Amino acid sequence: MVHLKRSFWLVLFMIITSTIHAAEFESNIAITNDYVWRGMTQSNEEPAVSGGFDISAENGAYFGTWGSSIEFGGDNASMELDYYFGIANELDSGISYDLGYISFTYPGDDEADFEEIYLGLGYSYFGVTFYSGQDDASDNIELSFDLGDTGLSITFGDYDQTGEYKILSYDLPVSFLGLSVGIAWRDFESEDGMSDEDGVYITFSM
Repeated sequence: MVHLKRSFWLVLFMIITSTIHAAEFESNIAITNDYVWRGMTQSNEEPAVSGGFDISAENGAYFGTWGSSIEFGGDNASMELDYYFGIANELDSGISYDLGYISFTYPGDDEADFEEIYLGLGYSYFGVTFYSGQDDASDNIELSFDLGDTGLSITFGDYDQTGEYKILSYDLPVSFLGLSVGIAWRDFESEDGMSDEDGVYITFSM
């Protein structure tokens, strides 16, 4: 069953990449005082550097990779590398969608690797994304609201068997040395009540 599932996504990946003509290439880099993922610190509340690239086509097909420094404390891994592909578009009705696959890998700690299939739907300032964990990985559902063009957004998430989280973020209408600046507040409540987290983090990106 696992081999069939992986073969299916490999075929889909080949179909998506074969449709990419006159592709657009984009890259990104960011520095933050705390790498936060689903409300949880991934860098032990220490600074982290991240970056990646995406290749996309006019039909909405895309694929890319992204990586960041991490610090879990005691683990062999010091880096996260993600690989993903999918297709995203907006219908005439104004409803947008994003269907894809992502692989989270941690060089030096292969047992931490996992995969997800995701489906996101959006309309106006509202969005919802469901992440289906593969091979016993947990599922996650996320609701997001963008408060118009103010740069403010709020996200609510429920990570199965892990906990619930809230993130309030604000993209500042200014830049610093050519970098965009974002500030966010996070609150994570673990399901077992043993590892609740909260805090403010700032990200400089380009």
